Amino acid sequence: MFYVVIPTGKNMAGQSSKMKSRLSTIRYEMTRDFIAHHTAKIIPEFTSEDEQKMMEIFEIPDMKTCVVTGEKVAKSGGDHLFEVRGYLKKTGKVGIEQKWNRLPVSSSENIRYKKFKFTDDNDKSYTKNIGWEELTDAEFNLCTPKQQRLYRNIRKWFSYCEEKNVMLGVEMPDAARIEMEKAIDSAMEILLEGIERMKKSSSN
Repeated sequence: MFYVVIPTGKNMAGQSSKMKSRLSTIRYEMTRDFIAHHTAKIIPEFTSEDEQKMMEIFEIPDMKTCVVTGEKVAKSGGDHLFEVRGYLKKTGKVGIEQKWNRLPVSSSENIRYKKFKFTDDNDKSYTKNIGWEELTDAEFNLCTPKQQRLYRNIRKWFSYCEEKNVMLGVEMPDAARIEMEKAIDSAMEILLEGIERMKKSSSN
């Protein structure tokens, strides 16, 4: 029987910082591949009608126009409205891969457009991510007209998706998550052993 140990603080400690820096990318891409398969039969097809509705809600003439700036965007798959793994710790969910969850967004806005910054009554700054969080009326009133428009449009799109029985964020089955960690740990062990063999070969 074959066993693979999920990495702990002890056996992860020996990994090089360069190798460890790639773990989040590996989890990200494995999650995308799995979720695309996992939701293939439960997420309705994204039709031309749905695409037209997206353009109507976000007030853009085509799918090559940024929903934030109105500028033309480079050809890409679009930004995940509900992030692939970015909201996992807060919501327990990962973002789906289908076009329902992809918005045309320029590279300059990609990282920041969903993050709205505020200051509370104690002068403490905080951020809300409208990819999964709702704003209070008070927070909404503090937003610029541009931010208010974007927020309204995103909430409208969430509502439309719900009407179509589409959830942009879904739970990743525990069994799949465990298998992913096993696979990563196994692959990491092989890579680290390879590095050690490389070091030994150069010292001969």
